[in-house]
Amino acid sequence: MKKLRLIQFIVGLLILVLLLFKIGGGLKALEKVEITTFLLSILMYDLLNVILSYRVYYLLKNMNYKPNFFCCLFANLGGMVAGDVTPGRSGYVLMAKLLERCGVPVSDAIAAVVAPQGIDFVVKGLGASLAILVLGFSNPWAGILVIAFGGIILMFMWYEKPSNLLKNFLPSRVLKILDRFGLSKVISDMLKSSVETRKYALQILVLCLIGWVFVGFQWFFVGQSCKVVFPIYVYFLLQPLLSALMFVPITPAGLGIMESGTVVVLYALGVPPEKATVFAILIRISCILADLPGVLAWLKK
Repeated sequence: MKKLRLIQFIVGLLILVLLLFKIGGGLKALEKVEITTFLLSILMYDLLNVILSYRVYYLLKNMNYKPNFFCCLFANLGGMVAGDVTPGRSGYVLMAKLLERCGVPVSDAIAAVVAPQGIDFVVKGLGASLAILVLGFSNPWAGILVIAFGGIILMFMWYEKPSNLLKNFLPSRVLKILDRFGLSKVISDMLKSSVETRKYALQILVLCLIGWVFVGFQWFFVGQSCKVVFPIYVYFLLQPLLSALMFVPITPAGLGIMESGTVVVLYALGVPPEKATVFAILIRISCILADLPGVLAWLKK
């Protein structure tokens, strides 16, 4: 796994280096970035992290746990950091491990972390589809695939039948391994807790939409800081369309893939490649800097 992750990181880095090579000296535009405006973008992403933390905190409270909110916030930041360095941002689910420090079993923690992700992806997919429609792109598959992925998560997390059906197709050897390591019980408990979270779908949706507002402003302030100027609604449409590329499980958090896709889309909207590249890199840096305190969650024993 370590070798695979190293290869994935190198692939992402090579894509990014190739992109930078293609635009040549255009990165000089980084010197002209308005730092104060860029710092506002980090603040907006910090507020997104607060919303994500509160969502998990809210669900755990309704599971009859009494976690400290700041403990959940710390765990969320740790999960976000893990997501920043893993393919498809899959490391975010490790937030569940950090929630053990908040007095929550891993099975219930996973349910509180993963179940809302289904709604996240559905909203992100709808936003991406809206972007394709409004901004004049012809291929709807990006939005449709993201919506479908969100729907699959909800189907497996909110209903027990699909998961039970899947067990019938798993090889007996796999089931024995899961039993041996006690994972069958963890998965079973997680599914039971996930079904309970279905009752709070509306609350999760509202929190998801509030998070979209904050991350939309993050993209707006990044654009303002490097003079990539659009009407404000365009940033709110570009965010779900392009951030979906971070979930492509080829490189860590879509490294290189998100940046390349951003350059292509912004170029189609009339932005010079060098400016579009700076914009994409600043989005990446903004997210990493906001999540960075989460490193302490993994250093703490």
